[in-house]
Amino acid sequence: TGTDGRIRFSDVFKRLLPLFVFILLITVDQLTKSYFKYLHDQSPWTHTDVISGFFSFVYTFNTGAAWSFLSGKEWAQTFFKVLTAVAIVVFYIYYIFACKKNYALLRTALLLIIAGTLGNFIDRLAYNGVVDFLSFTFGSYGFPIFNLADAFMCIGVALLLIHYLFFDNNALFGKRKKDGTKISD
Repeated sequence: TGTDGRIRFSDVFKRLLPLFVFILLITVDQLTKSYFKYLHDQSPWTHTDVISGFFSFVYTFNTGAAWSFLSGKEWAQTFFKVLTAVAIVVFYIYYIFACKKNYALLRTALLLIIAGTLGNFIDRLAYNGVVDFLSFTFGSYGFPIFNLADAFMCIGVALLLIHYLFFDNNALFGKRKKDGTKISD
C-alpha cells in the first residue's frame, strides 16, 4: 500500500506475478504430458525425431524417479508420493521465508523447484508414474528421457546453487572488500 493507505497496482502485480508464473508452468507441463500421452494412447506413437541424432520426442512412462531409480517397485510409488508431498511443503515454507528477504533469484529458483515437483506429483497421483518425452543424444550417450517438470526442477536447483554461491549474505564467492569483509547489499 502507498503512504495514503491505497493499494498500488505495482504491489498487486508483484504479488500476483509469481502465482501467475507458477500456474503457467504447471499448466504447460501438464498440457505437454497430456499431449504426448494422448498421442501414445491413440497410435501407439512412441518416437519423433526433431533434430536427427540429437533431439527427439520419445514417449516413456517412468514409475521410478530420476534415471528410473526404483522403477517397477510397487512400494516405490507410495514412497515417492509421500516424499514429494513433504518436499512440496518444505519448499513452500522455504519460499515464504525467501519472500521476506529481497532475493529475486532465490524466489525464482524455489518457484521453479516447487512447480516441477508439483507437476510430477500430479502425474504420480493420476497415473502412478510420470510421463516423460524429451530425449537428447550426445554422440553415443543417450541422456535419460525427461519432461518439463524435470527441467523446471533442474533449472531451479542450478539457480539455487548460483544464489548460495554468489548472492547470499554468506555466499562462498560473494563480493568482498579488500579486507575480506562482505560488501553489504
